[in-house]
Amino acid sequence: MAKRIRRAPGVAEAKDFRAREAFDQGLEDLLKLVGSRTYNVPSISAGGTETFTITVTGCRADEGQTVQLGLPSTVSTSLVPWGYVSADDTVTVVFYNPTGSPINPDSATYSVRVMP
Repeated sequence: MAKRIRRAPGVAEAKDFRAREAFDQGLEDLLKLVGSRTYNVPSISAGGTETFTITVTGCRADEGQTVQLGLPSTVSTSLVPWGYVSADDTVTVVFYNPTGSPINPDSATYSVRVMP
């Protein structure tokens, strides 16, 4: 399950600095699960997939965590990318080629953020 964070302080809590501090800390903790990797994705055959992993310290498998991908602008728009937490501290990124011809992406830096 996704981890809930404390709601933002409302009007009644406007002067309670601890409420704002608790909210900010929860948000900061949420945004810490990030990682990146420079990788040269090999040629992906028609209808094929290619996977690689990125280390994200703190992410946990089987907890329903959402993975956001940060893709470079050079990635082919024909590829279908997705990512998932495959093991503790590891995100697997998958590229699927739905086209009828191979695609050979350039070497690039890929980033991920895991939302607890």
